[in-house]
Amino acid sequence: MSIWSPDLTRFQGPRYQALVDAIGEAVANGELKPGQRLPARRDLAHSLGLSVNTISSAYVEAERRGLVLGEVGRGTFVRGAARTPAGEAPFLIDGRPRDLVDLSICRPCRVDDYVRMLQETLAELASGGDLNSLLACRPVIGLSQHRSAAAQWLAGLGVDAPAERIVLTNGCAHALLVALSALVQPGDTVVTESLTDYGLISLASVLHFRLIGLATDSEGILPDAFEAACRNGDVKVLVATPTLTNPTCTLMSADRRRGIAAIARRHSVSIVEDDVFSPLVEDRPPPLSSFLPDRAYYVTSFTKCSVSGLRTGYLVPPAYDVQRMVARVRTTSWMATPLVAEIASRWILDGTMSEAVARQRQEFAARQRLVEGALDGYALQRHPTACNVWLPLPPPWRADNFVAQARLRGVAVSPAEPYVVGRSAEPHAVRLSVGAARSRGELAEGLNSIRSLLAQEPEPAWLPI
Repeated sequence: MSIWSPDLTRFQGPRYQALVDAIGEAVANGELKPGQRLPARRDLAHSLGLSVNTISSAYVEAERRGLVLGEVGRGTFVRGAARTPAGEAPFLIDGRPRDLVDLSICRPCRVDDYVRMLQETLAELASGGDLNSLLACRPVIGLSQHRSAAAQWLAGLGVDAPAERIVLTNGCAHALLVALSALVQPGDTVVTESLTDYGLISLASVLHFRLIGLATDSEGILPDAFEAACRNGDVKVLVATPTLTNPTCTLMSADRRRGIAAIARRHSVSIVEDDVFSPLVEDRPPPLSSFLPDRAYYVTSFTKCSVSGLRTGYLVPPAYDVQRMVARVRTTSWMATPLVAEIASRWILDGTMSEAVARQRQEFAARQRLVEGALDGYALQRHPTACNVWLPLPPPWRADNFVAQARLRGVAVSPAEPYVVGRSAEPHAVRLSVGAARSRGELAEGLNSIRSLLAQEPEPAWLPI
């Protein structure tokens, strides 16, 4: 039987995209039949005169579209209707293929009881009480009862802030936008970890500030690197995630936090602390902002420690800067959604939130033990109750090739590139998000595939001509 080799001249766009479109057309017209094995990447690359990497990229995208499925050790096959149970969509509500082991999204673990808890809370809201306040568009800072509940929650995280200083936002990302839009002007210098959340990197492009990455170690930002940056340039703001930095899972000690705050004070640098992961660490150091309360802006939410869709965030600025933060909230969303804030507040006051966080810590601990067992012998940066695992790849693996190869085996992981600040060299590492898997069994399956892939030699990304 001759190899399937489409004519790509009929399709526009990059060659990998043209191949995906050709696969889609061939599946639609029956040229490629359900269950049929696609050519090996090397064979198809030779037939079409393309690189193996191009074929791999096309197969990854074809699988994302639901056209094919890669099976470890067997190859890539055209999807058939029989693979999906009757009446069940091949994709989940968030658009991912149902049979994908997704370790790429940083999120809390799925807990079935959360649906029941939400149903009960919504039923309580519907059956009693005055709902008019939840339809309000003022006060912009947030309803007083929601800020009082926030003060109670923040006190448990070591943040001593009265309700009057707490600004409600639509999650942590919104809080960062609010704080930074007030603190910096286009062209100002902001420093952060050399590998940081890509949301901050995106903010730099939106607000047009200059973002510089600082060298780090196992505790996060190095004081010497921060000191040097302050001496060499006009640093306006430090944005830091001292607790379980995304993506590298570093945890800054209290002494390091105290030293970083002292440097910021000497150089009149404001600090924005992203503390979204803090509730997952039971014996956590004091917040970084507690060492510099007159120049620090504390940010947290519930999207990493309880339920990812519970997008209520808390921003605690210095007392003198509350109204400036409120003005930015009005500009960006008018006010945080009262209904979501009401759910969060009720869960805080009745103990549901503390219970949810405790369950997340317990589940993350179990999943991190699976990681420890499956990837024993590999260099890992992790914490016993963290969302993520940072996996430096053994040579000769490169991050982009490893991500593509893992995806072909039905496992999605995050490359390092989205977290790199500026034009620094991309480390050969990937982030595994253990909460994204739908169960411990699915996580174990994905980890086994990762270990199997690590033990192999990577295929070359190009073919000699």
